[in-house]
Amino acid sequence: MYDVVVIGAGQAGLAMGFYLKQTNYSFLLLDKAKKIGETWRNRYDSLTLFTPRAYNELPDLQLNGSRHGYPTKDEIADYLTSYASHHSIPIQLDTVITRVTKVNDIK
Repeated sequence: MYDVVVIGAGQAGLAMGFYLKQTNYSFLLLDKAKKIGETWRNRYDSLTLFTPRAYNELPDLQLNGSRHGYPTKDEIADYLTSYASHHSIPIQLDTVITRVTKVNDIK
């Protein structure tokens, strides 16, 4: 049983995991992908973001490379993988969520 379950381990889920690590809550991120960053890797090969690296970082970990350069899709995928590892964020992959049910009120 966890205090918090986050559905999705993309950028937003990983950022939430970073902040949850700084609390006393027990938590787990769930994602349907088989690997972190999988969605980015499946995009077209020439994809480059249109915003500089400095605007694509998550809390407490910089992207490698020029702060003003534009990262590729594979750089982002690698970054998300390293981010999860660097911050030891608990993630369960290959998990499809089909229903969420409220069991009881926690007060």
